[in-house]
Amino acid sequence: MNDHSGPFLLVNPDRCMGCLTCEVVCAVAHSRSGALSAAMVAGETLSPRNRVVQVAATRFPTQCRQCEDAPCVRVCPTGATYQTATYTAVNQKLCIACKLCMMVCPFGAIHISSVQVNSRSKPAAVKCDLCVDRADGPACVAACPTHAISLAHPRAVMNEANQDSAQRFLAALQAQDRAANAVNRTTEGTSL
Repeated sequence: MNDHSGPFLLVNPDRCMGCLTCEVVCAVAHSRSGALSAAMVAGETLSPRNRVVQVAATRFPTQCRQCEDAPCVRVCPTGATYQTATYTAVNQKLCIACKLCMMVCPFGAIHISSVQVNSRSKPAAVKCDLCVDRADGPACVAACPTHAISLAHPRAVMNEANQDSAQRFLAALQAQDRAANAVNRTTEGTSL
């Protein structure tokens, strides 16, 4: 089994208040100007690479899960969608906006947007690239006011899940032992 150790964004829907801050900072982080006011003055079309969605009464952002065996990469006819050791991205120069990647993404994390390529606007696939060009990491993680978004690493997530599972198992064993001891005490008390 391939040990893909690249990071991914983890969202805690219980903490998300649906404020859209993550969408705004994502769009700005991927703008040419890098600042909201400058992008507005320049007339840039801002396009976030994440989307806040609502499911029942819960709102939360959806981002690329950086799949190990990424369907978007497998289906791309031009090789525009590609994978590195740590993230999956789109070379918008090669993208023909065929929407195949968007259709196969199991998380709905890819959309088509107008992008600037060689000083002209064209439609192309847009998806989270973990802000790889940003020294401080993903803009959405840094800006989320409730810390609903975090940058996770598979090994750390697995270790935490193993610890949680082991603690639940230990608690179940201890409860079983207490119950068995209570039954033994009851049995001993009735036999006297």
